[in-house]
Amino acid sequence: MISLIRNDSLSYPGPEAYFSPDTAFPEYPFTHISARKNPVYRAVRECLAQAGLDSRNFGASDWNPLGAFIKPGDKVFALCNFVFHRLGGESAEGFAAKCTHGAVLRPLLDYLCLAAGKDGSVCFGNAPMQKCRWESVISETGAGRILEFYRREGMPVEAEDLRLFVAQKNRIGGISRVERRPESDGVTVELGEDSLMAGLDGIPDVRYRIMNYGTQRLEELHGRGRHAYVIHRRILEADCVFSLSKLKTHEKVGLTAALKNCVGAVGHKDSLPHHRFGSPAVGGDEYPANRAGLLHAVSSLHDRIQKIPPDRPVGGLLRTGDRIVRKIAGKMGAVISEGGWWGNDTAWRMVLDLARIVQYAAESGKTGSSPFRKYVSLVDGIIAGEGEGPLFPDPVRAGVLFFCDNPAFSDYAASLLMGFDPDRIPLIREAFKLEKLPLCGESPGDAAVVCNGERCLLGDLAPVLERPFMPPFGWRGKIHREQAGRFSTGAG
Repeated sequence: MISLIRNDSLSYPGPEAYFSPDTAFPEYPFTHISARKNPVYRAVRECLAQAGLDSRNFGASDWNPLGAFIKPGDKVFALCNFVFHRLGGESAEGFAAKCTHGAVLRPLLDYLCLAAGKDGSVCFGNAPMQKCRWESVISETGAGRILEFYRREGMPVEAEDLRLFVAQKNRIGGISRVERRPESDGVTVELGEDSLMAGLDGIPDVRYRIMNYGTQRLEELHGRGRHAYVIHRRILEADCVFSLSKLKTHEKVGLTAALKNCVGAVGHKDSLPHHRFGSPAVGGDEYPANRAGLLHAVSSLHDRIQKIPPDRPVGGLLRTGDRIVRKIAGKMGAVISEGGWWGNDTAWRMVLDLARIVQYAAESGKTGSSPFRKYVSLVDGIIAGEGEGPLFPDPVRAGVLFFCDNPAFSDYAASLLMGFDPDRIPLIREAFKLEKLPLCGESPGDAAVVCNGERCLLGDLAPVLERPFMPPFGWRGKIHREQAGRFSTGAG
C-alpha cells in the first residue's frame, strides 16, 4: 500500500499557529485553526485518504485513517529523523533537508492520537547523534511548538530522546561533558544466527567499527556466533512504531527512508556496526583502498583515541586533534573513509537487523516468528536532500510525501523517486530476500501505487525531479537507474 502526493507548490508553514490546519476538517478533534494556509497538513490528510484508509468514513467526523494499524489504548511511538541540530551557517532549507519538519509531524500526531484514543499514549523522538543538542533540534524543527499545543489542549503527547549516552561539545568541537542515562532503559536484543551480520562471521579477525565511539561494546555484542543490539525500551513497549523520515541520500547505505530510520530506535549507538576496519584487501570495508598507508594510519589513530574516556580532559583534547587530522587527510585526497561508499558491506546488514527487531522483538528482547508490532511510515520529501547525506545534504524542492505500510516497499519507492536503481542498493535489494524474520512477502513488481489519484505499478515510478538526485561522493557512478520509469509523478 503506497500513497504518494506530489505537488511542486508544497512548502512548510511557520510554527506560529502550531502547524494547525487552515480548515476544520470533519474529523479534526480541536478548535484551533490556522489563519494562514497550511498545505502540508492537507497533503498529509490527502495522502492517508488516497491510501484507502477507513475509506467508508472519509468525510465524516469519525474518520480514523490510522485505525487500521492502531487500536484504542495502544502505545504508539513516532520515530522521527532528528539526526542533528542546525549547524552554524546552515541554511533553513539545508536543515529541513536533513531533519523531520514539524509541519509534517503535527498532522501525523493528530491522527495517531485519534487512533490511540484517550486510553492510549503517543510519543515521538529518536536517538540522534551523540553530540546532538536535543533541546535545539526540538526547537529548530518546530516540534517544541507542537508540544506546547498539546499541553494547551491537555493531550499527554511526549517527546523522548532515546540516547543512553549523550556528549556535549565545547567550542572547538571536543567533548566537554557526557551524560550516561539508566541502563535499565535499554534492552539487549540478541539475533545470533538470524542476524545478517552472521554472514560476515567467516572473515578472519573482523574488526567492526562506528566512528567517534570506543570499540568495547561492539566487540562484546558482535562476534562469531553473537550479534546483539541495544534497543530503547520505549520502542519495544510500543504496539505500533510509525516512522517519519526524510527523503535524503546516505553515504553508508545509499539513501534514508523507512529502513534506515530504524537506527533511531537504539539506546546505545556503539552497538551498531557501521563498517569494518581497513580496506577489502584485509577484510574491511572502511574505504576502497589504502592509499600509501594514509587511511590505515588515520583510522588506527582514531581507534586509539576512542579508547580514552571522552570525559577525561585529555580524551576531549585528543578527539579535537583527531578531527583535525581527518580533515587534513580528506584534503590530501583520502576522500572515501568511515565506510562512506558503495562497497560498505556492513551498514546495510545492521539496518536490516534493526528493521526486523523493531517488528519482531518483544518487550523482553526475545524475537518471535511473527511480528509483535506494526511498522508503517510516512516519508517527508517536500524538501529532500541530495549529495553528502545524512548530515550535510544539499536541499532540493521535491514536493513529495508518501505513505507506506511496509518499510521495504517504502525504500523501493524512495529509490525510484530519487532516480536510483533499487537493485544496486544492497539495503533495498536484500530486504526482499529475507527468509528469517522477513520484512515483506511479495515482489515489489506486484505493488500498486496511487499518485495524486492515479494508479500505477511501483516499478513504473519516475524521478520526482527532471534529473536523478546527486548521490554521495562514494556512490557516484554506482547507483543511478539506467532507464527511468514510465509514470510521471508530475505536480498535482
